[in-house]
Amino acid sequence: MQLIENIRLAFTSLLANKMRALLTMLGIIIGISAVIMITTIGTSIQKTLSNTFNSIGSFNIFDVILDWEDTASEDDMISREMLDELITKYPEYFSIEMSTDCGQATVRTPKGETVTVAVSGALDIKPALDHLRGRTIQYKDNVNKKNAIYVSDLFISQYFEPGVDPIGQTVNLTFVDNGLSGDFVIVGYDKLPQIYEKQYPPGMKKMEKTSPVCIPCDTYNEMVHQEPEPTYYAQIRYNTDYDIDMQQKLLKEFFEDKYKEKPGFSFLIINEQQYLGMMDTIINVVTIAISVIAAISLIVGGVGVMNIMLVSITERTKEIGIRKALGAQNSAIRMQFVIEAIMICLIGGIIGILMGIVGGLAIGWLAKMLVTEFYSEYAELISITIQPSIPAILVSVFFSILTGVFFGYYPANKAAKMNPIDALRYD
Repeated sequence: MQLIENIRLAFTSLLANKMRALLTMLGIIIGISAVIMITTIGTSIQKTLSNTFNSIGSFNIFDVILDWEDTASEDDMISREMLDELITKYPEYFSIEMSTDCGQATVRTPKGETVTVAVSGALDIKPALDHLRGRTIQYKDNVNKKNAIYVSDLFISQYFEPGVDPIGQTVNLTFVDNGLSGDFVIVGYDKLPQIYEKQYPPGMKKMEKTSPVCIPCDTYNEMVHQEPEPTYYAQIRYNTDYDIDMQQKLLKEFFEDKYKEKPGFSFLIINEQQYLGMMDTIINVVTIAISVIAAISLIVGGVGVMNIMLVSITERTKEIGIRKALGAQNSAIRMQFVIEAIMICLIGGIIGILMGIVGGLAIGWLAKMLVTEFYSEYAELISITIQPSIPAILVSVFFSILTGVFFGYYPANKAAKMNPIDALRYD
């Protein structure tokens, strides 16, 4: 009951001096809102990076990098035979992330018009967006050297009449560099990323635009009678349905076995999630550092609370004298003013938290608007996520209360030690 009474007295005192109470809270409000806003931005950046890279499948990849002490020939490099063996041995775990530039090709439409396409050779494609129709180029297409082609909605609109189902239709590619041509069956298509649209001059006619397409790289290699080149670096996509560490161990054992009779060679296998982890660590360090700087204003706010509490005690000297004359214990007087200081800081903290969340959301909204306005080519790939930091909010509430206790104790203790006779005589 005494606690409830002290809280009631604290509210009565604050309401009696609204402007002074608000100005006293201002330092707490600014400090807490700055911390919440900064942590909200930091958490949102981390979430945005994670969601964006996961949505385009960029971070479920192992980078396998071959290193050697002296010299190495092509025979020492990572060959396609090795990669084929890896996929054959662990088909449920791994796929190969690799693409090559096959140059430009032309396509004659049923109407006799010519469309230019930029051809890439791919081993295995994970669709970047969620507009896929049909399927992408897969590793089995390379193994069987299929004449499959994966296109964009721009190409579909250039080549077909509206309403025609393009899946399973055949188109003929004639490569500009070597004059070779071949029929390819459309296995799927996706929405053209806006990054390509940015490359087209304003007002460019649809039929004049160059559209990207993908075919199996082994099919192209067979067309031009060339063998896949060995490499010292390979990107291998792993299956997120299985344990990542287990898959990394299998990958390490596989390549170590291939090079066990070649001393001086070693492998660096990096999970690209580690890059995201490093970025998260950097963002966390920067966020904490800036938050600590912003939290210094809490000390300024706390000094303001102490100052106003000393003024309040001076103004209420007679009230304190009367309470002590009526039998109030020192602990009761001390608790009354500590509670009042806590209420000032707690209310200021709550207001600061709300302002910080609103500020963080406003900055997130502004970021989305800027991306849409100035970086529209990346708008579909960047998944901006605004997420206030719950731990930061809880810590802010705790420190608001702690600030009230710390900076309110000295004035409260001074009030508790007043001599009741001197207090009653105070004018």
